[in-house]
Amino acid sequence: MFETAFRACQRAHDGQVPLTVARDAVAGFARSVKILQDPLAQFPWMDGTRSGRGGVIA
Repeated sequence: MFETAFRACQRAHDGQVPLTVARDAVAGFARSVKILQDPLAQFPWMDGTRSGRGGVIA
């Protein structure tokens, strides 16, 4: 699966396929190895709680 995504990226770089093909191939690879983060998931630093002494929401 990695090789497929890699080749898609090379072909997109060379202008042989649209960038969306490479993006979809990389996303498919990431899903297959379970490293794709849900883009709608809220990260811990996004919850609005303040920590430390800075008092700034990250």
